[in-house]
Amino acid sequence: MNKPSASLGARFRVKLLFAALSGLAFCAGCSKAQTAAVVSGAADSGGLGIRYAKHFSIEYMPDGVKLLSDYNERRCLLVPYGVEPPRVDYDLLARTPVSKAFYTSTTQVSFLDVLEDESLYDSVAAVTISREQWSIESVAERMRAGKTAYIAQNNSGTLDIEGLIALQPDMIFAEPEVMGAGNNLTQFEVAGLPYAVIGEWLEGETLASFEWIKFIAAFYNKDAEADAVFRRQEARLDELAALTADIPDDERPLAACGSVFNGVVYTQGGDSAVAREYRKAGGRYFLEEGTGGGALRLTPEEFFDKARGADILMYNSMILYTPDKKALLEESPLFAEFKSFKDDKIYVLARGYYMNGARIALKLEDAISIFQPELFSRDRRLTFYEKLPD
Repeated sequence: MNKPSASLGARFRVKLLFAALSGLAFCAGCSKAQTAAVVSGAADSGGLGIRYAKHFSIEYMPDGVKLLSDYNERRCLLVPYGVEPPRVDYDLLARTPVSKAFYTSTTQVSFLDVLEDESLYDSVAAVTISREQWSIESVAERMRAGKTAYIAQNNSGTLDIEGLIALQPDMIFAEPEVMGAGNNLTQFEVAGLPYAVIGEWLEGETLASFEWIKFIAAFYNKDAEADAVFRRQEARLDELAALTADIPDDERPLAACGSVFNGVVYTQGGDSAVAREYRKAGGRYFLEEGTGGGALRLTPEEFFDKARGADILMYNSMILYTPDKKALLEESPLFAEFKSFKDDKIYVLARGYYMNGARIALKLEDAISIFQPELFSRDRRLTFYEKLPD
């Protein structure tokens, strides 16, 4: 297994911390009762709309034109080649379909994977992860052939702006700048590089995050295809949730989650989306209702007191950073006394966790196969999680 670069490690650990705080590191589904925050559509919408995501919108206009609002509320006007741009206010004008895009995260590229159109990868002009760390072969293959470039970034997340200027992408799919990570957006502005900010991992619910597939697909004029993929994944989540709905509590394993970061354990309260998803996957959450609906920060001793008796521990760290039980004990020796440690039932995030991020139904299948393994065949292999080796 390749050791991650320093900048990769720093960026992923920041992202994992944010995931722990927002509940995304485990979440595998979303309640259909959630109120849709934004529904946009106009003349050519064909019934398409945003039903779960809170942080972007799409307005469909005549002649295939679309007006998007990105995570930073910038107005992005997408106009097909050969069409005259309408007279509307916008911050960015982009011709579609884009053909030379720079993707700043692997989860963004994962949306292309579920659209199942191999030619879309020809538009991936650059990425921020080196070739040997990619599990999406379509990207690795193009990097080997010199068709997709690697743009480096430092430990703070600041990108090689000179390399980007030389590349001259027709679109940059950027990430929000949170927790002091980089100053890339300012550099894009100064250099006159076109960008849109994608904040799928900050939505807080899985279907809301996954709905950003419609945002990226709009740049490729693949709106209808993205909507169809979204509906299929949503339907599959309902089918999977039905498998565990009637399992009694005494047949559900007690499951804990958390991760240690700088001596603090980050987990989620008993009223959180994570707690609901554990139940949807056939488990019981280790914290009771009434302990909060968001992030909790505990000392290792507090976490030990609450989680040591759990049957399963979903440890929210990638296998790259917590490769075995020895590494886990280095983060806190208290884990040696956990029931899950003694019973060999600790799971971490797999190497391709983010690169498979858009396969949300498969993620829920993984969780169910961990909590209720008898519901699937014995030879089923996990994609998103790995059992922590000795």
